[in-house]
Amino acid sequence: MEFGTSAAQIRIDDQPGTEGQLRVGQIVTIKGTVDADGSTGTATQVTFDADLRGAVSGIDTSGQDFTVLGQTARITDDTLFDESIQPASLGGLHVGTVVQVSGTMNSVGEIVASRVDVADASATLQVKGAVASLDTSAHTFRINSLIVDYGTVAPADGLANMRTVLVRGTLSSQGALLATRIQVVGSLGAAANETGRIEGLITAFVSNNDFTVDGQRVTTDATTQLDLGGVALGLDVPVKVRGTFNASGVLAANRVEVSTKALALVRGLVNDVSSATGKLTVLGVAVDTNAATSFEDRSNLHLRTFRLADVRTGDYVEVRGASAANGHLVATLVEREQAEGRSYVQGSARDVAPPNFSVLGVSVTTDGQTLFVGLGGQARAAAQFFVEASGQIVTARGTLVGDVLLAEQVQIRD
Repeated sequence: MEFGTSAAQIRIDDQPGTEGQLRVGQIVTIKGTVDADGSTGTATQVTFDADLRGAVSGIDTSGQDFTVLGQTARITDDTLFDESIQPASLGGLHVGTVVQVSGTMNSVGEIVASRVDVADASATLQVKGAVASLDTSAHTFRINSLIVDYGTVAPADGLANMRTVLVRGTLSSQGALLATRIQVVGSLGAAANETGRIEGLITAFVSNNDFTVDGQRVTTDATTQLDLGGVALGLDVPVKVRGTFNASGVLAANRVEVSTKALALVRGLVNDVSSATGKLTVLGVAVDTNAATSFEDRSNLHLRTFRLADVRTGDYVEVRGASAANGHLVATLVEREQAEGRSYVQGSARDVAPPNFSVLGVSVTTDGQTLFVGLGGQARAAAQFFVEASGQIVTARGTLVGDVLLAEQVQIRD
């Protein structure tokens, strides 16, 4: 959904901000009105609070996660990285680097990162999570393995075990977070009968009629439209919910949709583009954009307001999204990048016949120089890779020769 923000108040970590300070992939809260078409609206307030900010204390490349302030931030194929993090992956992070993470909580208290940015070394430490081991005498509690000491601040209203809080503070010599501010994060704070939408992982689940998404309780009834795509609702299922808030702050859903994971990807030169139709072609792959597509410019131009109308034939872009039944890639993100000589495709492997297969309709060929990687990131012999690959999500990286991708590496994704 796209909101006009020209008259909106922007708040970043509880301070006045500007739209230019916001980044694609950051999770924001928007208040405003929705137009009759249901896909556009006008924002009166946009609020962003980082879910985690501090120095990286540990990196687990095999588990695809890293640790900050005792919190685990999990990296997925959908995670976006600040352009100063090179490579744009877990491999670009280093112990001691101060980072800022935006994402959604899962059921075990990890932050599933949607975006990771480098933060100023002097930035205020910040962590969001569920309260545990609350000791009102010692004025302490835990967020996962982090001890929070709130002895010098007034306890926030509603502070209790299992409540989600946002804490800012400084580190003590013993490694505890000395809180300077604690905010209890509950519902979205909407008034009764206001409409709302939320997107995230189910963090608590009673039944299909009663569950919680990132701290916001959701209820459904016989009138709720469920678009689950064959997926059973439960813990850590990604959903989009829209509905109406009741007097208790509960979001009574009129629609619940399971979010499609963006498993498809194409990265390379734009063959053609039409902003009028919302379509472009990259490496011969037809791409459809819509109101839900995000755009980001990481080229030398660094356009703050970047749209499909700014994309040109010959631009080097990365498109993430989901493969549709018609073979098109429905984009969730279009990102213009600095040009490089390699091209990439990711999607379900089809027409597997050694040494060839196809992804998103792109013909991929391998040779004696190709590196084959199987599940778990383990090297594979070519023969074993081709036995395992059919129907699996595969990433291929290489050089485009005519309309064939000569792969230097192919990998089956977990």
